[in-house]
Amino acid sequence: MFIGGGIALSMQMANAQSAGDMQKVEITGSSIKRAEAETISVVQTLSRKDIEQTGKTSIAEVVRSISADNNGSISGSFTSGFAGSASGVSLRGLSVSSTLVLINGRRTAPYGFGDDGQRSFVDLNSIPLDAVDRIDILKDGASAIYGSDAIAGVVNVILRQNYVGKTISASTGISGERDGNVNSISGAVGFGDLQADKYNVFLTVDAKQQKRIDQNSREKWLGQADARPWGGRDQRNGHTSAGNAGGSSFLGTLRPVNAAGAPNGNVTNLPGSCDPINLDPAGGTLHDNSRGGCLWDPVDYATVQPETKNLNVFARGTLALGETTRAYAEVGVFKSEAKTYTTPSSLTGAGFDLVNARVNNTSTGPDQLLMPANHPDNILGVAARPRWADASRPRASDMESTVTRILAGVKGNFADWDYDTGVLYAESKTDKTQNGYYRTSAMRTALNNGTFRIGKGVINNADVLALISPTLYNSGITKSTSFDFKASRELMELPGGKMGIAVGAEYRKEKTDSQATPFTDTNDIAGLGYSASKGSRDVTALYTELAVPILKTVELQFALRSDDYSDYGRSTTPKVGFKFTPNSTLAFRGTYAEGFRAPSAAENGDSAVAAFTSIANDPIRCPVTKLAADCSAQSVGAITVGNKNIKPEESKSYSLGMVIEPIKNVNLSVDLWQIVRTGEISGSDPGAVVENAAGYPDAEIVRGEATTNFPNLPGQILMVKAPYLNAGETKTSGVDLDLRGRLNLGNNGKLTSGVTVTYMKEFTRTDAAGTVYEFAGTHGDVNLSGNGGTPKTKVRFVLGWENGPFQITGNVNYVSSISNTNQVGGECLDSDEAGVALLNCRIASFTTLDTFGKWAFSKNFEITASVSNLLNKKAPLDVQTYGRINYNPSLHQTGAVGRYFTLAGRYTF
Repeated sequence: MFIGGGIALSMQMANAQSAGDMQKVEITGSSIKRAEAETISVVQTLSRKDIEQTGKTSIAEVVRSISADNNGSISGSFTSGFAGSASGVSLRGLSVSSTLVLINGRRTAPYGFGDDGQRSFVDLNSIPLDAVDRIDILKDGASAIYGSDAIAGVVNVILRQNYVGKTISASTGISGERDGNVNSISGAVGFGDLQADKYNVFLTVDAKQQKRIDQNSREKWLGQADARPWGGRDQRNGHTSAGNAGGSSFLGTLRPVNAAGAPNGNVTNLPGSCDPINLDPAGGTLHDNSRGGCLWDPVDYATVQPETKNLNVFARGTLALGETTRAYAEVGVFKSEAKTYTTPSSLTGAGFDLVNARVNNTSTGPDQLLMPANHPDNILGVAARPRWADASRPRASDMESTVTRILAGVKGNFADWDYDTGVLYAESKTDKTQNGYYRTSAMRTALNNGTFRIGKGVINNADVLALISPTLYNSGITKSTSFDFKASRELMELPGGKMGIAVGAEYRKEKTDSQATPFTDTNDIAGLGYSASKGSRDVTALYTELAVPILKTVELQFALRSDDYSDYGRSTTPKVGFKFTPNSTLAFRGTYAEGFRAPSAAENGDSAVAAFTSIANDPIRCPVTKLAADCSAQSVGAITVGNKNIKPEESKSYSLGMVIEPIKNVNLSVDLWQIVRTGEISGSDPGAVVENAAGYPDAEIVRGEATTNFPNLPGQILMVKAPYLNAGETKTSGVDLDLRGRLNLGNNGKLTSGVTVTYMKEFTRTDAAGTVYEFAGTHGDVNLSGNGGTPKTKVRFVLGWENGPFQITGNVNYVSSISNTNQVGGECLDSDEAGVALLNCRIASFTTLDTFGKWAFSKNFEITASVSNLLNKKAPLDVQTYGRINYNPSLHQTGAVGRYFTLAGRYTF
């Protein structure tokens, strides 16, 4: 039997069996049971042992560290997004909505709130670590096998099927800075032998508490927003520029207006002391604080790691109903709490009033917020625009999530058919509580009657704050009810062996109800976007698969799936593949598959999203003003509304590779891959619209008023509004390499090693206007979740030594550098006033070393210890990403946490 590649060493199905009597099992990527571990599809498997050796304490950390994860993945540390504190994987950089996450080959409910209010995904945090047996990552797309949203691939988390015994585990972790403690305790108990007792029941419980890490506790550019000493830019707030553009400061400012509401004088600071360093004339977001704003550091309100509490309970029971028939049931409940906070709210902002279908800008123009002349804090004596940030009131969000999964099924053998059928109910509910935001209409009233005060050290009356800054509650809930049946068997004898066939059917009902935050539908909450979606649909699917060994050396695979969605119609997706094995040490393989992704409730339902994102620069103002405010990345509103006529995305994926065993115990696989996704469902893309407004006739660009230093130019961009549309195409291609080896050292134990490499050769996107952008190796696409960038190369190297009760493993992780441009050949996203690129227009590569050790002290007790980021490498300076300030949490999170120690023990009764 040929064994090679990444899954050969991790599955090891022949531990206690010879190749001749090896048990057949189902492997991710095929519904046909087989004895060979090496399938036609490209599958990477992480065994329970592999997972343990990473030293990671959650499934989210494990999955997001694989080399195929790229731009668009969601870090649990990015707490300011719509899906704050959740974690999702984005294979091939095609976003979380094109990556299908399964549990034991079946779906579960996605997170209650969509990524950027649009993209549906499974929160990896909700999967119990202690119950996991292995994780299969299918990298070549599998819509024909698993369903429509597997365009980029599948992450299949396989939980334990049975367990006998009792174990209890505990771990504690702390960073080298003595913060960010993570404490966990878990236990498993199981009884009943299926062969002897005809049943098995087991239960796992996993509880974890994580303390927050404040970003200002870190050194250098990580601990402060002013990164100029290290070649970056100053991202402090509170500036007042020569052109009277300015931000909110802790002192507060006023700018007088005339009877028509137009500016009638310069910005004036309210009384109060300001540290001289915060009067820096060259500081602030605009690199211009010449009018003396009192700057303040947003890093003081940022966290590297949020405070969380998690409880995961999983139970499974299996009952033998005969020699081959098994009834089974699973119940899983995940509960989590996350506490997050960010900078204090400003008093004003721009947004879209969905009820009245109009842009509402409380900063300038007819809807602007004004302080009357007789207000006790108005030192000008005339009506004026107030600006202020209350240093004592950061915006805070608390999320409580509950994920429930209940499954009952029967599997067995009947008339030579292996079958499995089950009924599944899954529900994910997240309740969000937000404080520290201002309700504009109430603020207007409180300013007019003088009850709301502004200025340094001001503490407003609790009753007034209750009116203008109410606690905001909303919930997001998704439900999925499904019934499925699948069966496989061997058919006729062919020259290469017996043909295999699998057939299956699935019905599921999906419901989504993601509520909007109160008052955001009328844009009555300053600085908080609107996001809501509601919808339901029925999905029916039929599929079949054939494994055809036409020769001893040649096997073919054919699969076909037809999905019928009640809200748009039917799609049929095929998949074909081959494996050619000329000898026992070499095999060639390849696949071709078609896929589609049906629109989500956020995209074709009763929905809208009002969010904030980045654009590279202002193509109208920048060539004239040359100001950093116009020529570098800037935050703008992105308003997107649902489109009932939206069509599904479609894809074609290709893979071609080989697996080889050049010498005994050394296995290598090399696979080329390409995915082309067309008819992409895009929301409002401010960058594309701003660059080519004529190409988006349904879009609207909203600008503020002109600044006094450039009165003949239109003001800065506030927002872009557009409907969801099928716009453009993405093409991504590259190479996966997986090299594994073992070396027996006799009495000195054995060495194991492995290298996984993903190289992204291209990542091109063609927009609705026909413009082609190449993102591979750049910070783009800046509009994709968190602005994480698209590194070309990700590498993971593992070297381990085992000898009796001792085990030591080292893990080296590498992420290549990226250019600080939105696309290849594009202008630098960050430059100084002279147009000189910051950081040489490059974000540095990042390499970390993790270590893991294990000592089986006795038959029943073992101790493990790990050090993450052993060399304490700092996250590279990145002034572009909006996921965090001065570093990129999608690529370099461990570099912000720093060196981290974990000690754990496990006792088996």
